[in-house]
Amino acid sequence: MSKSSSTWHEADGGWARSLGHRGMRIRLYQKQVGGTFYRTIWISGRGKSTASLGTTDRAEADKLGRAFLAELLSGKAAAMPERLTLELLWRRYRTECAAFLDNKLCSRKDDAAHARVLLAVLGEAVDVRTLSARDQAAYTTRRKAGGIVLSNGRSTGIVREASVWGDLVLLHAMLNWATTVRLHDGTRLLETNPLAGVRRAKEQNPRRPIATWERFEKTRIAMQALRREAEATLEATPESSTAALEVSRWTKMELALVLAEATGRRLGSIRQLRWEDINFERREIRWRAEADKKGKEWVVPMPAAHIDELSDFRTLLGTSAGWIFAGERRVEMPMDRHLFDKWLTLAETRAKLPKLVGGLWHPYRRKWATERKHHAITDVAAAGGWKDTETLLTCYQQPDADTMLAVMSEPKKVRDVAIVTPIG
Repeated sequence: MSKSSSTWHEADGGWARSLGHRGMRIRLYQKQVGGTFYRTIWISGRGKSTASLGTTDRAEADKLGRAFLAELLSGKAAAMPERLTLELLWRRYRTECAAFLDNKLCSRKDDAAHARVLLAVLGEAVDVRTLSARDQAAYTTRRKAGGIVLSNGRSTGIVREASVWGDLVLLHAMLNWATTVRLHDGTRLLETNPLAGVRRAKEQNPRRPIATWERFEKTRIAMQALRREAEATLEATPESSTAALEVSRWTKMELALVLAEATGRRLGSIRQLRWEDINFERREIRWRAEADKKGKEWVVPMPAAHIDELSDFRTLLGTSAGWIFAGERRVEMPMDRHLFDKWLTLAETRAKLPKLVGGLWHPYRRKWATERKHHAITDVAAAGGWKDTETLLTCYQQPDADTMLAVMSEPKKVRDVAIVTPIG
């Protein structure tokens, strides 16, 4: 054993040393200056096993390393855990974690996309026990730069902190879940989360555009104009199936826009509405659990004016059962969401509206939530389909000039008589 390895020396920005002898050698090291010490040992037939010593003090790390070596030599050391690779953790998480399996298919697909990037950058074979704050910081830098080749052959583009946040939320969730899983011998799949306490950088200026009433009106007028043009073509050439299709298309797009503005619902819920979900007599809309992002069913009362407008659209479309937004080629299925995006973009272009960076339909959900800040938060969440009010408050309800002006114009003044002197 060389002197450089048997005594403390600087390596890769931190302190390192080896203890023991060939066949029973432990390496102690830091991944960064001032960081936590780790110990690594090679186990025949199983490969390298690494664990954190939970200290940044060199003397304490030396003491813990010698104690562990003594246990190994006496045969009293507990069995070393198997390596837990990132690929194995992801495989078990997506097949065993109840919280993951309870999510809607679209949410599970989003997680799978995040996992592909994590595996591509960190490596499928990396032992998650060795992950550190330094690894997370390096991942953040690499992810934002783009150019990562994924397993499906695609490459990532340049992204902002929000995309990195999504990846790391999944990684931390997997690590936390692994600490709750008991193995057959009573040990845990992961004894401790190596990234516990490591903060994830948040987007300081998230792109959360909000639509306005003027935008809604101009877009609606553009959709009506596009429908009238199709109607004129159909009148001139009654045999034109394309013109008939466009008349129906723009009627449906206007209805989708009206529903987005009036209900604040996600496009995923709107496009999967059936005429049977609208109770015209009771003035209610039932939002089905299978179309809800969180898998929850909601029954929401609607104003008479909105119900009357929906009734007019039903007459225009000439249908009263089945999908409201049935596919143009497969009427037994709802229309593909990408077509909604395509035609809303076309209508906004026709209306000569600037593109909202960061959203098409979702800005109407933020508009709806922001307009209702003066109502009880519990009722706004229930009416708009939020299971938790925190998301509603932090991501949807936004400051607006009128409300801020009202705050700044508050006439009330705190006076001497109003001040209560604390007792004690």
